[in-house]
Amino acid sequence: MRSSHVLSGLGTLVLAAGAFCTQDPEPAAAEVSYVLTVPEVYIAGESFDVELSIQVAGAATQIPAWALSPAAFSVKGTALGSRKGKASLPLAAEQGITTSLNIGPALEAVKLTDESELVLNLNLGEGQEVRVPILRGAPEGLDFMTMPAEQLATYQVVLLTMHGPLRAEMWSDVAPNHVRNFLDLAYTGFYDDNQFHRVVPGFMIQGGSARPDRPAPRTLKNEFNAKRHTPGVLSMARMGVDTKDKNGVTIPAFDSATSEFFVMHAVYPSLDGKYTGFGKVLTGMPAVEAVVDSVKAGFNPRNPASHRPRTRQIIRRAIVVTAPEGNPENSDF
Repeated sequence: MRSSHVLSGLGTLVLAAGAFCTQDPEPAAAEVSYVLTVPEVYIAGESFDVELSIQVAGAATQIPAWALSPAAFSVKGTALGSRKGKASLPLAAEQGITTSLNIGPALEAVKLTDESELVLNLNLGEGQEVRVPILRGAPEGLDFMTMPAEQLATYQVVLLTMHGPLRAEMWSDVAPNHVRNFLDLAYTGFYDDNQFHRVVPGFMIQGGSARPDRPAPRTLKNEFNAKRHTPGVLSMARMGVDTKDKNGVTIPAFDSATSEFFVMHAVYPSLDGKYTGFGKVLTGMPAVEAVVDSVKAGFNPRNPASHRPRTRQIIRRAIVVTAPEGNPENSDF
């Protein structure tokens, strides 16, 4: 039987079990099944981390060594590595093995210049293909701070978290200046090696804080709008009280957003109209769930110290990409 499961952020494909052996078959054939987990988007020229699990049932068997390398995959009829050699790996009945691979460099060599979709073939057992949208980074030399609002909508942001990519659309129609700010910070590397430093299950995950060596470049006036704070919405953090700038000028709390943002984990109507929502996660909500899970064991809603993950929840990089054609933007919540 075949079944496929598509998750937000990661796609898991359960492939058909079937007889598979590199030597003469035994009287009782081995049944080998494969589970492939891939990111839901491929950013051209970036890493592409896949996980392949192989499970044996029935009789013991052997799998070729190349089955645990990029050579197990092909694109456009071309294997992503060499399948030469007779080296094999013995697996006992009911034994399994899992390998993680970055096949990004091999994909780059295939030169998917014009394609909008990666068609990745797993050439094991009965074989199967996985289709993943290809995203491309925004060109160099863009100035998002002066870009017309209607043009901003043609870009999205991908946060490469330690749990997989999180891709978001931008709501430039309701919060153009917040979108400009977020795109600019992502584009200039401000969010690289940042982290989600505050995590509240059933509420949100917050990241994007400034650092001593890199202060936030600007303060934003609010753009409160009718978008609701529901799971996956990106919204800007702000001060809870009025503050003063370096010149002693008062900054109202509702106009104090800078670089910190949060991603909603649940519906929270009390934020509606009081914080500026400026985008929405399109793919990657399992990454949000994984960040939330990092604090659940010791979480106490009354103890702010427990809202800080014990292990850094890193945003490795933020990449501005060109939105795919036909992408639904400005979804109604």
